[in-house]
Amino acid sequence: MAGSGTESGQPPGRPAPSLAVIGAGVAGCALAAGLRRGGWGGSIVLWEVGRGPGGRAATRRSRHDPGWHIDHGAPLFNLSEGPEPELVAPLLAGGWIEPWREPAALLDAEGALGPADGDPLLSGRLYRGRRGMDDLGRGLLALAEAPAVVPAAPGSLSCRYGTLIHHLEVRPGGGWRLADATGAVQGEADWLVLSGTLLAHPRARERFGWPQVPLQSAAQGLGDAELEAALAAIASMEMEARTNLMLTIEPTAAARWLVMPFRLLGLNGPAQRRWGLRRLSIQPLADGRCAVVAHGVLAEPDDAAAITALERAVTGALAPWLGDGAGAAETLVGVERRQLMRWGAAFPKGPGLPSAATVCRRSRVAFCGDFIAGPGFGRIEGALRSAQALAGRLLALVLLLGLALGNPATATAAAATTTIPYRCDGDLLLATADNGAVDAPGIPNTVAGTVPGATVLLEWRGLSLQLPRTNNAGPPSYTDGIWWWSLEDPAQPRFLHRRGAIESFSCQAVPAAGPPADGR
Repeated sequence: MAGSGTESGQPPGRPAPSLAVIGAGVAGCALAAGLRRGGWGGSIVLWEVGRGPGGRAATRRSRHDPGWHIDHGAPLFNLSEGPEPELVAPLLAGGWIEPWREPAALLDAEGALGPADGDPLLSGRLYRGRRGMDDLGRGLLALAEAPAVVPAAPGSLSCRYGTLIHHLEVRPGGGWRLADATGAVQGEADWLVLSGTLLAHPRARERFGWPQVPLQSAAQGLGDAELEAALAAIASMEMEARTNLMLTIEPTAAARWLVMPFRLLGLNGPAQRRWGLRRLSIQPLADGRCAVVAHGVLAEPDDAAAITALERAVTGALAPWLGDGAGAAETLVGVERRQLMRWGAAFPKGPGLPSAATVCRRSRVAFCGDFIAGPGFGRIEGALRSAQALAGRLLALVLLLGLALGNPATATAAAATTTIPYRCDGDLLLATADNGAVDAPGIPNTVAGTVPGATVLLEWRGLSLQLPRTNNAGPPSYTDGIWWWSLEDPAQPRFLHRRGAIESFSCQAVPAAGPPADGR
């Protein structure tokens, strides 16, 4: 489908860049929703090795047992800091997520229960998928496709499940080519976005026995200092593994579980060391059954040994509620099914990839996910916030700088005037860039898409500031000697005021939200 430059978020006459997003977890799905709701006009393809969206926030289901579904990774997500990510409100309004209202607690090494907010994963505002945690990923994709939000959606959105991208190759002239383990090309795109670390982290060699890390190998020879720095930061990250035991409990035995004083139980540090558990959730199923999911911090390499060890840990930790000598037992009564799920990199360890390093313009690579430093690091909150921030940065690159992201070498002047909203120190600021009509060949800043004679009009806190373009090379900057507006990062411009000392204001681009869901 095609749209006008205004509808698609592209400067008039410019090709809409295409994106390949590796991973359809929460971050990848949220990025797609944020971009399309902001008017991104190019195609977006999400490449996912799993059978559906969600990643570690997926739900395991059975074709043969419709009443059986288990949130085997994240049973909920929390938002510890405000304001909430912008996609949370439409997810709630669409019935995709709902507040978590079940009892939760924190267990100490003596077996005593305390408030759940002592666990960073259980503090703040708690939400869950309404019909399972996979509703979070499905809801984000539905927002990306909603015609009421994206009228005459200019670009296509598709998900390629069950596909592991193994090889990455830079196309002649720029952009990326994606191939599977056999070398067969699966797709191409102008920009590559990694919503997880697998293709950039050395663990790819350990997990799959690959001789090289795909993105590290592809980046050789590009000479992109930004990408090299980002890859070095990712390679230095440690990942915390999880081994999850999933138990299906038959109805008679399930009754004892369903009356426990918690549905979600976290364990503090000493309790984790005593029992080898991180968290446990009790999930009611159809016909009176329940599922019990225990997140272990044990490291048994053999699956059978891991199942035995985790089940023993559960009986020990929950002995006060299970009773009947459960603490001395190695197996639980009434278990219909035992399954194991291993997460090789369930939680990244800090400090994470700096948010300023998430966009590498020269190589057309970007990153989002819970491994990005900032609020919510290592959790779903971080995945949502980093995706929202990346969507804003990519949209700002197209809308404000007028870069032809599909082919930067052919970039010319942007539209005559462009108005972009920002939030600066809490107040709305409107920046209207006017490229002007003066063409002065040889002035270095002509390569950035504007020419001398250009201005920016800033409307903020009752002020109207018209600042002339400087002759500085590189990204646009404007100053009248008192005020300074500079766009090294178009999503977070530098806004300064000289009044004796230099006063700096914190600014963030406000991504376009599209019309309300009711069409008004």
